[in-house]
Amino acid sequence: MMTFYILALAILAVFPYCKMTLFKQPLWYFLLLISVCFAFTEQYINLIGVSSLLLYFALYYAALNIKLPFLSKLFTSVFIVTGVALALHFLPGFNNLPIIINEQISKDAITYTLYANVDKGIAGLLLTAYFFKKLNKSDTSQSYINTLCINWQSAKQPILVIISTIVVTLTLALLLELVDFNPKVPDFWFEFIAINLLFTCVAEEALFRGILQTKLSQRLSHTRLSIFSPMLVACVFAAAHFMGGLNYVLVSAVAGFGYGYIFYKTQCLEWAILCHWLLNLCHFFLFTYPMLK
Repeated sequence: MMTFYILALAILAVFPYCKMTLFKQPLWYFLLLISVCFAFTEQYINLIGVSSLLLYFALYYAALNIKLPFLSKLFTSVFIVTGVALALHFLPGFNNLPIIINEQISKDAITYTLYANVDKGIAGLLLTAYFFKKLNKSDTSQSYINTLCINWQSAKQPILVIISTIVVTLTLALLLELVDFNPKVPDFWFEFIAINLLFTCVAEEALFRGILQTKLSQRLSHTRLSIFSPMLVACVFAAAHFMGGLNYVLVSAVAGFGYGYIFYKTQCLEWAILCHWLLNLCHFFLFTYPMLK
């Protein structure tokens, strides 16, 4: 279990709030290394998995440091695709920790399985690190840091967006009969809260909003079409949930637009993560989870 505690600390340490270094290197480097060592000794990862992670870290370094435009775009694309493959458990060598397997936690719901995933956690960590590293190299880095000094005046709009996203998304899910009102506190509630925040929401928001939406917005920045970037990325986000069926895709599109819009308005990844996480918590504790049969 030490694997996941230390990996969780590494994910927290990658955010701008943590400026701690060791030997003039970011603290999260060392926490990641320690977590991989524990993962190997605790058999959550084997030598093939370690090799995959070494390749992934090399791609991360290349995507950040190669200057030639063509090669930079190539390595960045391969880095992002590899991160997606890790998050989707397509790469071999990982033996993730099951929390619950095929349990029905809501009446008339499909069964639910929850894992603590080393591969998705590390994918999210490096995707988030890439977002912040690129930000630090841009002229907008200081304005981003300033948004972290939140006061009530600057927080009112994102809080309103969060509330609206939760209400509209869950109301639509009710109308489409994907869920029923079903308050509950399952035994594994704490594990769900932690895993959903650090191993799910961080990874997904770093990919969809931090990287894809940022790159799309940069391409549209000189036109009046920039508002379409959260819409387009929301469609990609919804398509990633196609296994849940058409209604689930529609609900995911609405939620994805909420996450994208709050990022579009604030340019702050933390707000998008918070919106995603709070919606998931409301769904988990108050409604059928994951959805009706």
